[in-house]
Amino acid sequence: MIRPTIRAASLKVTDPMPTFHRSFTSVDLMAYGAATWDWHRLHYDLDYARSVKLANVVVDGQALGAVCTKPLLDWLGPRAFIQKLTLKYRAMVFAGDTVRGEGEISAIHAEGDHDVVSVAQHLSVGDRLVAEARVEVRLPR
Repeated sequence: MIRPTIRAASLKVTDPMPTFHRSFTSVDLMAYGAATWDWHRLHYDLDYARSVKLANVVVDGQALGAVCTKPLLDWLGPRAFIQKLTLKYRAMVFAGDTVRGEGEISAIHAEGDHDVVSVAQHLSVGDRLVAEARVEVRLPR
């Protein structure tokens, strides 16, 4: 049985979303590069990353978009639809880092035959802010 999708009527501004964590291995980064055709050496070649004074291979910034959106869809349910994502990068994320994500509902409004819930998120590694996002999720009524 498919679980129900949360309705906007049961949510309010300032409600927190569940906190989430995501780590990336160098194998994850290679798989992501293959899926997106991003073969820049910064994402898989440790010797190259170190030659340009980086601590490790770098997580592709686009992957942080998935880090933001998947937990929202897991929380809100199978009929939730990401309609907009705005992402601001603040610092690099490296293989081996654990990204912690937190967020809260910042707005709810009706749009046509559905509702739109806006969620403001912060991603951090330890006490270092690495990205901020605003995600608009369309929910059925």
